[in-house]
Amino acid sequence: MAKMKNGNVRRIKSVDEAEPKKAVDTKKGAKPKTKTKPKSENVTVFGSGRGNIQESGKNHQIRKKFPKIQNVEKTVLQSIIGQDRQVRQIITAIYRAINFKSIKSNVLIIGSSGTGKTETIRQVAKRLHIPYTIEDATKYTKEGYYGADVNDMIYNLIENAKKDMEKAQNGIIIIDEIDKKAGHEAHDVSGSEVLKSLLKIIEGTTIKIPSPDDPFAEELIDFDTKNIIIIFLGAFSGLDKIRDKRLNTNPLGFVTNNQEKKEKGKFLKQDLVEYGMPEEFVGRIDTIIEMNKLTKQDLASILRRSKLSIFRRYQSELRGKGITLSYCDKLFDCIAEESLALDTGARELSNTVNYIFENIMYDILANPGKYSKCTLELDIVHDNTRYELF
Repeated sequence: MAKMKNGNVRRIKSVDEAEPKKAVDTKKGAKPKTKTKPKSENVTVFGSGRGNIQESGKNHQIRKKFPKIQNVEKTVLQSIIGQDRQVRQIITAIYRAINFKSIKSNVLIIGSSGTGKTETIRQVAKRLHIPYTIEDATKYTKEGYYGADVNDMIYNLIENAKKDMEKAQNGIIIIDEIDKKAGHEAHDVSGSEVLKSLLKIIEGTTIKIPSPDDPFAEELIDFDTKNIIIIFLGAFSGLDKIRDKRLNTNPLGFVTNNQEKKEKGKFLKQDLVEYGMPEEFVGRIDTIIEMNKLTKQDLASILRRSKLSIFRRYQSELRGKGITLSYCDKLFDCIAEESLALDTGARELSNTVNYIFENIMYDILANPGKYSKCTLELDIVHDNTRYELF
């Protein structure tokens, strides 16, 4: 204690109680240094709880932005109907390729027209912001012949990645109609040669290509394909008979439900080889996914609740113009039955729905602001004049 002149007593702090001096930088204008918590090098890519995948370094900067795998599945299933197990298989294959770079992912998806093969991949890639290109195998020929070659796939992927080489080298190449290059479906003698020429990107090699910025330059640049996800699509008509023969089942029998389908077994690589695909090509396919054939109930559900439903889009457009659409729910079953008869899956739904609304849209456009309600009758599926506008 110390006694001051005015009689007051002031308490003096001991050395131990004194406030610690702050570190001051001798440089003019410098701010005091503060301690920061060191950042962990390991960051969770996706998943929760046990089994989280950890990564570090530059590659994580892109991957950490990916949504959780279960959230992507939930979102995609709002658009893709009747393929729940297949959607999970496709998403798993893509996420596996992204997070386990040592595992090359080459996927083959088998399914008839209109089962959602291409749309499923498009929906996944869209949500992961991964650049992709969809290629038609029938336009590709053996190198040296007239037509596109494998390098064109790479160029298209780079263009879709806005010439960002790093993104392109982690993109997706979707090759449709691959079955048209094999077996009795092959339209040209070079079919098997085209499949063999794809080996250089399937195997994940580094290839030489002209620079996208200067395709006429003599100097070639390296393009690494080891992280590119390759997905092949095809209907493979007749492949089921090869499988049935292998299993000693009746080749004339038809699979009528999921239980019978399960009993018949999955497609094997040996079935593809017998179909006519080169053995060295088939040997590099990691995952084979078979799409379900859509039923009448599946097609009706697509119209009712899929985010891609063209019927719902028409309904939304009319609502935007102040017109309420009235119809019986059985109408969806009638449309589905009409489409099912043509055996083209979900693709025919668009043609049927467009036919239904053809005259309706004409009347509305010819008389803007006149109507507030539209009623559809069940037989409008066969006669698109069966409606009323009020």
